[in-house]
Amino acid sequence: MVSEAEARDIYKSAIHFDGLNICNFSRTIFEAWSSGGITGVSCTISIWENFRNSIAQVVQWKKWFEEHSDLIVQAHSVADIRQAKKDGRTAVILSWQNTAGIEDQLDYLRVFRDLGVRKMQLTYNTQNYSGAGYTELKDSGLTGFGREAVAEMAKLGIVCDLSHVGPQTSRDVIEFAPEGKPPCFSHVLPAGMLEHPRNKSDELVKLIGEKGGFVGLSQFGPHMAKGNDSTIDDYVTALDYVIGLIGEDLVGIGSDSSEEHGRPSEFMAWCNSDKGYARKLTPWGSQKVVKPLGPLADRAKLAEAMARAGWSEVKMRKVLGENWLAYLEKIFEH
Repeated sequence: MVSEAEARDIYKSAIHFDGLNICNFSRTIFEAWSSGGITGVSCTISIWENFRNSIAQVVQWKKWFEEHSDLIVQAHSVADIRQAKKDGRTAVILSWQNTAGIEDQLDYLRVFRDLGVRKMQLTYNTQNYSGAGYTELKDSGLTGFGREAVAEMAKLGIVCDLSHVGPQTSRDVIEFAPEGKPPCFSHVLPAGMLEHPRNKSDELVKLIGEKGGFVGLSQFGPHMAKGNDSTIDDYVTALDYVIGLIGEDLVGIGSDSSEEHGRPSEFMAWCNSDKGYARKLTPWGSQKVVKPLGPLADRAKLAEAMARAGWSEVKMRKVLGENWLAYLEKIFEH
């Protein structure tokens, strides 16, 4: 048994990678990562943006990497993430929650890969050129363009994320993805614990696991078994549930932290509207949402909760970050 005090020491030396943050990014957030001992983060920099606006987001981050180089560094590889740990900085992987930024041009994928966008969700909630999001009235499945996009992303070493993607499109991608380049669910919860369209079925979780894909667990209270009454210990219970489905090597953290964004806020309203301006997709832009992992600066408490659940040091280190890094290594190599 690992004590909570021992767990805090383990956390200090461990790699902790968070598979998704969509915070109101600023030095305040970068300081919170540092205080929380977070080694690496996949940061959403584009959802509904077109090519031009997605480029603008990259430009902003390039400025931040210069201005806040004492706290953050851009990661293009797993080696960069490990180096950031040694240097006491947080490594950032630039990521999208949609492929809207390539518009209908597959060649743009290479441009963004070279700029350091190494993880893209195929579609965000609704239909795009590649497939259907989970809120669509009919999940049309992976399109012909989508097959080309998935193949090109695999070739370029870009992670294909299916978190907000519809069940049929998700299944199609998992089955179509090139051997050795499986997709991931970066920030999801299991439907086996709470039935909800945004949660992933045990069947899909097992399917992605069979292909060597990855599952990062979100801390979105309303989609957890106890709703907004969920605690950090309930989050660890959810981790154990998914580990029970696919083993402890393919599971990690994808907190979906939205720290410093208000509910309601213009940003949340934009996220929750189709294309950022059309129909309202979900109520979460304004309704109460509890995130039981708490503030980013307090992330070490996750290790304490793992210890309370009886986790070994090896299991803790894997789920805190080593599993994510092993998966990223597999995708980034090309």
